[in-house]
Amino acid sequence: MVPAQPLALEGRFEEGGDSLLPNTRRLTELVDHTIRAGDVGRAAECLCSVEYVAAKFAVGQEGDLMREYAEAIEICGGSPSQEQQRLEQYRNFVGKHRAQLHNQRGKLAALPFQLAVQEPEVSQVWAAAAEFSRRVEWPLRPQQIDPCLLTIGEHESRINSVAFSHCGKWVVSASNDKTVKICHAGTGEVKCTLAGHSGRVHSVAISVDGKRIVSGSEDMTVKIWDVE
Repeated sequence: MVPAQPLALEGRFEEGGDSLLPNTRRLTELVDHTIRAGDVGRAAECLCSVEYVAAKFAVGQEGDLMREYAEAIEICGGSPSQEQQRLEQYRNFVGKHRAQLHNQRGKLAALPFQLAVQEPEVSQVWAAAAEFSRRVEWPLRPQQIDPCLLTIGEHESRINSVAFSHCGKWVVSASNDKTVKICHAGTGEVKCTLAGHSGRVHSVAISVDGKRIVSGSEDMTVKIWDVE
């Protein structure tokens, strides 16, 4: 097991600046090891931290961060627990703001703290940023948790149709960019891009067993895809 180490070897994420030096080894190994060991408590302690979120985005590991949330929630099991609720709140916070955080990566290391301060006071994400929030006035902060769980922005043009797999793990979308994409509903990660239409794709559906996808396009064709 990797011993506890600081997330930043130099500087502070909530302050940013050119002197900030993330601890890459700490960010790539500790949570992975705790998840593999089945230690959900220690994994949640790391993942349920605004500083950890800021650190993962600072080093360009936002995809790994979403996978870590999904894997940690999975080992919580079926029965709701305090750790699972905390993990889900943080996963939803990151999923909702992922595009904004990605676009500002390397420019504004403190952005996750600023966004956390804007969360409702009932949110555990807001509570974790309480120290930072004492320095920021936000009188119009919403008092209800945003129901948006994840924002996926992988298409290059307008999206015309979406469908959930029956297992709830996958989202399929059809777009004017002539592609169909299959994304993980928990992380937003693209599993597969289906590029076979020569025109805009207007509709998409998934078979009950999840093994086939059907899409309809303005190129006057319907395609059935094997996604196993």
